[in-house]
Amino acid sequence: MGIIFFSCTEITSVFFHLLLDKSFVLLYNKNIMSFYTITETSFKKNQNKKSVPLPYLLPQTAENKIFYENGLSHLIPRLTVKVHSSVEECNLLWKKFSKKQTLFDEWDFRYAWYEGYQCPLYFYTVYEGKKPLAVLPLWYDDEKKQYLWFGSDWMENNYFFVEDPKFINLLLRIIPRPFFLNGLKEKSYDIELDEVKVIPDDHKFFKNIRQFSHIDAYLATLGKKHRYNLKRDYQCIMDLSPRIEISNSSDFNEFKHVIELSKHRFAPEDENDLEEDARVETYRAILKNSGTYKTKFIKVYIQNYLAAVDFNILYKNIYYTPRGANDIHRFPGIGNFMTYLEFEDAIKDGFGILDCLQIDYSWKHKYFDAEKMVSFEKKM
Repeated sequence: MGIIFFSCTEITSVFFHLLLDKSFVLLYNKNIMSFYTITETSFKKNQNKKSVPLPYLLPQTAENKIFYENGLSHLIPRLTVKVHSSVEECNLLWKKFSKKQTLFDEWDFRYAWYEGYQCPLYFYTVYEGKKPLAVLPLWYDDEKKQYLWFGSDWMENNYFFVEDPKFINLLLRIIPRPFFLNGLKEKSYDIELDEVKVIPDDHKFFKNIRQFSHIDAYLATLGKKHRYNLKRDYQCIMDLSPRIEISNSSDFNEFKHVIELSKHRFAPEDENDLEEDARVETYRAILKNSGTYKTKFIKVYIQNYLAAVDFNILYKNIYYTPRGANDIHRFPGIGNFMTYLEFEDAIKDGFGILDCLQIDYSWKHKYFDAEKMVSFEKKM
């Protein structure tokens, strides 16, 4: 009979695939390994359950040397790991660690994506006794066969829920592969693991507008060509006597205009995320869950045609432009017209930042500032 040898990394990966099997957590008691069923009990009650001791996941070997030389060595023997999958428990952990600085920090917003896609949650949590010290909030996307941030890879402004940055590499070592964690600020993290690749992500586009009291002040900051094009397209549409409707609304019927206009905009062979039922249900939930954030629609009618509709989200001092649709073939320049309207609306209402999210689409760099982002990836 042949003997098969496994590395510590391989053993850890196998261990955590069992740990993430939705039903079991491996518990060690000296040389005995038993199974413990995860039940959806309250967070408080779960604190009394046995956890996986961290030294079993990070044995003191050569490949784990960095964790025993970065100041965590005195802590590791006292730490345990749990994987939380119930909504109640994950919500409590989220509320404890979230900075609540951006829309993507709000549980209600991310939970809308869970309502739409129903991907199972896996919140990896490191404890010292009953105190959580670090959480990696993930879900598993069965279609992509990857662990992603809770809320999908659509999420931005992501960061690690840790009391000490030293826990970041630790979390990335113990979670299973493959994972893809996007939307992280470039040069914000020191990744010391060979198996984790740091790859460029799409730039994030935003504009600090707090210093502007009128849109003309913003326009003066643009390059001559971009300023001319934006003002020209705005005036061309205004010459058509458009009817502009701006409403603070969470009515899904308003969002149906975005869905319908998107169908006309995209050719049958083009990808339109609103053809996906789960994405439509997500936007329905985003509107339903509004409260900590507000939702707004801007519609433009020209000659009795709906020329454009934008769906915007308002959170604290940030004005987000996550989704829109327009009839650019019938009304050239309508895209720039909507950009002009949103800058004007955000400045008038006293917002500090206009956030146009990631991905340039060949135009955002003209009117917004760009920030470099990265993703962390660990493949099978």
